[in-house]
Amino acid sequence: MKTKHPSISAAGPIASHPGRWAALVGGVIFSTSAAALADLPDRSSGRFGGIYKVTSSTDPIFPATQTREYFLDFGQGIQPGKLSGSVAVSERQNPNVKVRIMAWQYFPEQGKMLIGNPYAEGSRKAVAAGVWKMKGIGSGVLFERGSYRIVLTANPKDY
Repeated sequence: MKTKHPSISAAGPIASHPGRWAALVGGVIFSTSAAALADLPDRSSGRFGGIYKVTSSTDPIFPATQTREYFLDFGQGIQPGKLSGSVAVSERQNPNVKVRIMAWQYFPEQGKMLIGNPYAEGSRKAVAAGVWKMKGIGSGVLFERGSYRIVLTANPKDY
């Protein structure tokens, strides 16, 4: 006959000890918030990368409103020798969150950023959603496409 260890219940070792459960949940929350903050761009570095929130937009591609928020995560972003990559576009429309992965390409000669779908049905080429002129502003980046404007900011309070 097998004997059970007295400190482990049928619910499992973590569920049977509220202190362990609280420590586990706290650790997960801390690690995810620390990871999100680590992805925020350092404004003083002058580099473009990390997570940005669309704080205002007149562009129909990212129609940010009071009930719909967009976040763009460029990962490591623009670096020497790396002028393209993927961007995770998160759309939060309470209570739903949708994420799609798109491709980006930066053209330094023109100061332009192309964002598009990495794949198109029946095609081997990426399909551009838009090409924006990038301008640095004090709190983030301004994307301009014709008469459309998108303001991207990196603020820890947004996450």
